[in-house]
Formats: sequence, structure tokens, C-alpha cells
Amino acid sequence: MRQWLTIFMIFIGGGWTAHAQVLTPLQSLPAQTTGVAAARKPAAEPAPLASGDTLSLPFFDDFAQAEGNPALTRWHSRGGVMVSNRFAANPPTIFAATFDGVRADGQPYAGGTAVGPTDTLTSKPIRLGAFQPQDSLYLSFYWQAGGLVDAPDFSSANLYYLQLEFKDATGTWSPVWTQKGTGRSTAFAPVMLALKEARYLHNGFQFRWVSSGRQNGVRDVWHLDYVYLDQNRRQGQLQTTDVALTQPMPGLLRRYTAMPIWQFGVNPAQETAAQVGSAYANLSQVPAALSWRALTRNLTTGAVDTFLRGSAPVNAGARAEISAQPSNAFLGSQSQPYSLETLLFLNTKEPNFYTRYNDTLRRQTHLQDFYAYDDGTAETGFSYPSSTVIQLAYQFDLSKPDRVKSVRIFFTGTNTPGTELFLRIWADNGGKPAEQALYEQRFTVPALAGLNNWLDITLERQVEVQGSFYVGYRQPAGATFVNVGFDLNENADGKLFATNGGTQWGAVPALGGALLIRPVMTGTLTASAPPLAQAAPLVRPNPSTSGHFYVDQAYDLVQLYSLTGQLLQTWPKAPANQPLRVPATLAAGIYLVKAQKGSQLRTAKLILQP
Repeated sequence: MRQWLTIFMIFIGGGWTAHAQVLTPLQSLPAQTTGVAAARKPAAEPAPLASGDTLSLPFFDDFAQAEGNPALTRWHSRGGVMVSNRFAANPPTIFAATFDGVRADGQPYAGGTAVGPTDTLTSKPIRLGAFQPQDSLYLSFYWQAGGLVDAPDFSSANLYYLQLEFKDATGTWSPVWTQKGTGRSTAFAPVMLALKEARYLHNGFQFRWVSSGRQNGVRDVWHLDYVYLDQNRRQGQLQTTDVALTQPMPGLLRRYTAMPIWQFGVNPAQETAAQVGSAYANLSQVPAALSWRALTRNLTTGAVDTFLRGSAPVNAGARAEISAQPSNAFLGSQSQPYSLETLLFLNTKEPNFYTRYNDTLRRQTHLQDFYAYDDGTAETGFSYPSSTVIQLAYQFDLSKPDRVKSVRIFFTGTNTPGTELFLRIWADNGGKPAEQALYEQRFTVPALAGLNNWLDITLERQVEVQGSFYVGYRQPAGATFVNVGFDLNENADGKLFATNGGTQWGAVPALGGALLIRPVMTGTLTASAPPLAQAAPLVRPNPSTSGHFYVDQAYDLVQLYSLTGQLLQTWPKAPANQPLRVPATLAAGIYLVKAQKGSQLRTAKLILQP
């Protein structure tokens, strides 16, 4: 049975029934680069090997050098494996290599439900011709099934697996280790294999991992970390001399991953994270002397502030956390939008420069014009499959009144282009979205070329908000359910609300991630228009038996809604004392009339009688 990342939720109350929130694997990813360079490179980094060159021992890679393709100094360039700090769960050190059904260009190997060979990771040739079986040559590594994403399925026909192969002197590849899929995610587990057969002890020795699974996306996923081949090792000695960072670094902000600079400036101390840092582990069997430093850099001015510095002797096998509070004064020293880079690094003086890549972490934080709970990358897709009307509302909390000018939503490649949705913005009503939206605007899911990317929806008019407000969308009944990008490395628990068919909002519990939905703000409020006269009723007659009604004065926009929030009719530039006719197909009942003049709104119930 295929493992799907699904959370089942039951709500008691108006409109909610048992319903499934589904996380759907991505069908494609951005094309891999040759690697985003590490922030601090070890000295004397070797150049990539020319064709035909061979490596000498020791061979080591924990994939911390860069994000993108595996390093060309140790691996062949083709194979589709992606290196990142995003998909694996708690790898031995930062970053890991991921095997899935997506090629290096970001596209799936095949469509439909095809199952077969997927990614391959092949080492450069290694000189082993001078070694003997008694030289205690061992290759060790750590593997994981699934991690944060789709676990490899189980098949009695052995269709889902990760396999290690060795190449002998005749050029023949032979499997030496195989792990079959079980349909379940696992923690990282170590493997250690001896090279004792003489056929492998030659100067063109290579090893490779090959995976097999569904070929149509980020499915049947395996992860690999901490590959180490050397002589004079003993069974169980899984690491080399290495002190490494083991956890990703959080952003600089307490409530968000990004926020408008003018909102941050209201109270920088309140918005700055209490602690920023990581954790390290001495993977060696001997003590080590260690020092560390963390700094923030203004990417506009180049100014730098060091907020963490320390040193300590570290016992063999020891683990510890290092963190401190960034300077809110430094973060708030600029009033114009900008971005910062946070850099954390260890000074280990390790003899093998390849082990020094895992000593550095960096991350960007944006103080621009938008709010975000996500880190900008989607690891899966989030959806609410339903045959009824669905509304999703994402909560954001302001430090001072503001205006929304656009909304960015990340739509994954699993969507159907042209699907109709309605962008909505709500005010707050006691910690939940108000029953009726402040604003609604129709839009469609973009064409295929725009999927797996951000869609920037510019509002037809800016919407004034204050306190808490909500941004999301309404999905009409019968529509193809949509997948919004979902970040598995951040967490916005308690910030997402939904309705399923009814009008009562329910919080989505234990979200376990963050949707890629970002409101973009203006930062300025224009002078208020004269207040609307509200002494007279907004609509008359009420009840109406004639199929039309009048409004009390001229409005820029008048709209008629059902009680479930469906927009039924729009009258632009509605004049006073002229009849506004409702659709003849409407049944008798209660409806809502919304009238807008400038930035001000009035709402009233309208009763239609036969």
C-alpha cells in the first residue's frame, strides 16, 4: 500500500465533517544548478578531475559543499541526484543527497504510473591497485527512506529499492547491498562494507548507488549521507576526524520568516528571534578544540554584526547546541526594504578539507514588503479534496494598519491549468476569519509553464487591514482540487483556517509545515474618505418581493452574495435610487449585499420573498 502524507481531521460544528488534508508529492522541481557555493570554502580546494583522472584515498563526502548537483570533485555529473538541506529528516550532518523520480533538469523521468530506474550517483574512479585484502578497506554510509517526503513503496516484485554496486577490473558492476522499500519512512541507518575481494582492488574502482521507483515526481524517495572510504578502518568506525553542524539554522525573526520592514520597525525587539544558531557533534573518537562565530550581514550596505562567538574543548562523541539572540538594533537600523544573510561557522582545523564543508551554515532573511511563514521552497503540495465549496484562510498579524496590494501563491505542477479560484481577504472575528470577506477577486491557476512557481495576483484595489487579517482563496464546488506549495521545514501551526461547505471556520490542527502564500503590503495609508452615512438602511425595500432593490446612496461597487460566500451579482458604479435587479434564477431566502465607496464598506442582509 502506497504511503501518502495524509492528515485526517474531524471537526464538530457548522459546515465541518470528517475530511482529509492531503500532501501530494511534487511532479517536478527547479532544475539543479552546479551548486550554490558554500559561504566559507576550505583552503586548497581541489579542482574537478579531468576525464580519466582518478582519486586517491581517503574518499569522503557528506554533501555539505553546496546545494544542487553532487560535487564534481568526487562524483560524475550525470545521475539526477539532488543535494539539499530540505528533504531528509535529521541527517548525520547538514545536507544530504536525495534519490527520487525527478531528473537533474527538474522534470520527471516518465509520466503516468511508470515504475523503473530513477536516480544514480556514481563516484569518480579511485586508485585501489596498490591495496591488498588485508589492508582493511571499508566503505561506510548512512541511508534513509522517505524522510520528510514520500517513502518508497513495498513491492513483492522488488520494484522499489536503493542499491549499491561496485565496479570490478573488467568493468562489470555487481550489487553488494540492497535496501527494499517498505512503504514507511525511516531514520538514518549506517552501513559498513569491507572491500576484500581482489577484483575490486584496481586503479579504476568505482561505486554507485541506483534507485528504482515511480518515475513521475518526488516519489519513492531515498536519502544518502556521510560516505566514507578509507584503509586501516575497523568494523563500526563510521566516521572520520570530524566536528560537524547537524541542524539547519532558523531565521532571524520570531513570528515570520519574512515581513515588511516598516512593520518590523514598530517593535524590533519583539520581532527578533530569541535564539538563532545550530547544533554540533564531535563525530571523532578523540577530543577536539573548537571555536565558533555567527554574524548577520546587511546585503544592501555590507554592514556586519557578530552576535555569537565562543570556544570550548569538545569530548569525543559530544553534542551541544550553540545559539544567541541577534541584535534587533542592527536589524532595525535601516528603514528601507532590504535582506540579510546569517552566517554560522565552526573553526575546527580538521586535516581533511572535505570535512570542513559541514562546518558552515547560512540563511537569508527578508525585511522587504511581504509577510511569509515559509522559507521560499516547496517540498510537497497541500490540498483539500472536496465536492463542496472550500475556503482556506491564512492568518497574519499586523503591528500597525496597512494595505494589501497583491498576494503571491505558489502553485505546484500537480494542478490543472485554468482552474477557477477566488482570492479572498478577511478581517478578524475573535481569532478566526470573519464570516464575510473584505475582498474577493477571481483568478485562474496558471498555464503549465507557470506551475511549480509563484503566481503574483495584483489586487484590483488595495485593501486596508488592521490587527489580524486573513489571506486565502475560495474553491468552488465541483472544481478540480488545487495544490498549493507546502514547506516542510518551517511551521505555521495555528495560522490556517478552513470551511468545508458550511460557513463556520475551523482551525487546521497540527499543520506541520507552512503554505507558500504571501501577502504583499504597501506600507502607506492614504487619507480616509469622508465617512459613509449609515443612519439610513443600506437596501430597500427589505424584504423585496419584486426581484430588485435600491441602495441608499451612490457606491463604487455593490455585490450580492449567498450566505455561503458565493458571489452572485456585481454592479459597478451603482447609483442611488435606481433599481438593482437580482438574477431571476435566485430562490427566495436571505442574501448579503456588500457596498463599497473608496476604502469603506457596508454590509446588509437582503431578504427575497416570492
